Amino acid sequence: MKGNPPGYSDEKAYRIAYLVAGFIRKTLTEVEHDELDQWVEASDENMLLFEELTDEKNIEANLAWMERVQTETALKKTSSQLQFTDAVKIKIRIAWPFIAAACLLAVLIGIYILWPAKTNSSITTTQVANSDVQPGGNKARLTLSDGTVIDLTKKSTGLIKNEKGTMIEKTGDGAIMYEKLSEGKEAAFNQIDIPRGGQFILSLSDGTKVWMNALSTLKFPEQFTGSERVVELSGEAFFDVAKDQQHPFVVRISDKDQVRVLGTQFNVFAYHDEDTKKITLVEGSVDVSNQTSNVKIRPGQQALISNVTISVEKHADVESVTGWKDGRFVFRDADIYNIMRQAERWYDVNVIYRRTSSQHFNFSISRNEPLSKLLHLMELTGKIHFKTENKTVYVLP
Repeated sequence: MKGNPPGYSDEKAYRIAYLVAGFIRKTLTEVEHDELDQWVEASDENMLLFEELTDEKNIEANLAWMERVQTETALKKTSSQLQFTDAVKIKIRIAWPFIAAACLLAVLIGIYILWPAKTNSSITTTQVANSDVQPGGNKARLTLSDGTVIDLTKKSTGLIKNEKGTMIEKTGDGAIMYEKLSEGKEAAFNQIDIPRGGQFILSLSDGTKVWMNALSTLKFPEQFTGSERVVELSGEAFFDVAKDQQHPFVVRISDKDQVRVLGTQFNVFAYHDEDTKKITLVEGSVDVSNQTSNVKIRPGQQALISNVTISVEKHADVESVTGWKDGRFVFRDADIYNIMRQAERWYDVNVIYRRTSSQHFNFSISRNEPLSKLLHLMELTGKIHFKTENKTVYVLP
């Protein structure tokens, strides 16, 4: 936007708006809280501006106004008049150089708060010919031990298989559940494949629950036998492991890398096209090992496997790692390449880069939103643009 007051560049204004909106919505991390505190304490003007923007009456008035601005075109037409009207209805008690800042930040905060949930604005370069890329959904293919392949997307609720002491059924909430009826004499392995644009929930015979993300594969026995409960994963999954002190649960993510637990909650990120495998612990304890190293991580920590090296991030951003399981994209200081790789898997699109970018992003959005909204949130920074044609997304200069 033009006409920013001294010290308020577009980038800084967007950043402050993001922080203030996060404060209002109670979504800031500790690091972001510290960043906001530093800005507020930097000057008396900043303190006054913060008080104005977080005043409950002003927030309500600002949101009411923003809800009436339904398109980006309308926003652009009115932005030039914001300094001279009372549309935002903020009671300004601060010096003139900060009036423009207050108006600008109020508008941006309204965008950050309202866009994910309430607006239906028209899309600029992110949408072509009224077409849009819709989000993924519950999609999976199950391969039984005898080679039978079942499309779980089309499979109706009810019994899938009942033999060799194990019952397999699709439950009413769309998940697949394995139930151990009697001791099996041999390990009959099944495999579930999640395509691009898919996700699925699986309950194993021991009671362990597995959330599968897009483009992931899990190989597992119909029921566990022997001293260990072993599964093999490629891709990403969140495990809520049933406790069994006598039979450790092992997730193999390559010929040499594995995760070993007794009963816990953790996320495994192990895509073949990613340089680093990441194991993030939510609850319990986990041993992560390869051919040369072994580390134990605690809740809130993350093990990073790169080639033969295992390192530990002691303060992992668990929410951004596990948000997908709860139906949200949560990006913290994420670069465009990280974001677009996730978009490729979930929206089943291909991405072509017509430019490189060092821009990092901080935002959260429901995975149920169409692709255009995710792209538009990044376009609001003014630092990057997109063009979507069918199933191809172009990152533009």
